[in-house]
Amino acid sequence: MEKMQGQSGGLTSTQIIELLNTDFEFGINFIIDNNPQAIENNISGLSLPLPQNPSNLQMREVIDALLQDGSDETAVEKISEIIHVPYDDGATNYTGGFGEYLQSQQPPAKSNASAGLMIANLVGGILNVAGTIWNSYKQEDIMELQQEMLNEQYAYELDKIERTKVLGIPQSVFIAVIGFIMFVVLILFLSNRK
Repeated sequence: MEKMQGQSGGLTSTQIIELLNTDFEFGINFIIDNNPQAIENNISGLSLPLPQNPSNLQMREVIDALLQDGSDETAVEKISEIIHVPYDDGATNYTGGFGEYLQSQQPPAKSNASAGLMIANLVGGILNVAGTIWNSYKQEDIMELQQEMLNEQYAYELDKIERTKVLGIPQSVFIAVIGFIMFVVLILFLSNRK
């Protein structure tokens, strides 16, 4: 098998295909590296912040930011829109020359056979993995919010105890001590009357 150079680190075609089917990170990078102009256009079309003439890494950072934003319910849809780009079989980097393989992985065409080869449809489960990653960040955000609420409740309860202290003693303990002293005084008073 022919060795592919570039960002693939000298992987063979077979190794690249295996990574496309198993490695989310590699799959996203493959799509960006294959058609960066289309990725840039899709990001700009969503009005997401992106510097002028962005590097592939900067475009990847936009996708990562969407994945990590557990509060954006449309994050996975945005990622889907960003990575649905035509495959460039003539790319001169490690991503070119996989047209036949990707075509063989494409589901049978429905009525529109000229839809073209869209990489994201073919690279094993990228959007499913993106959804899973986004959900984990969303759960993390929810847990952080719940912890924040618990911390605020604890702080409120501690502040309430501090505000009700009498002579540096919590009010309920102070009342119990006064009640106990009154009980002892009453017992002593009744015992001295006999």
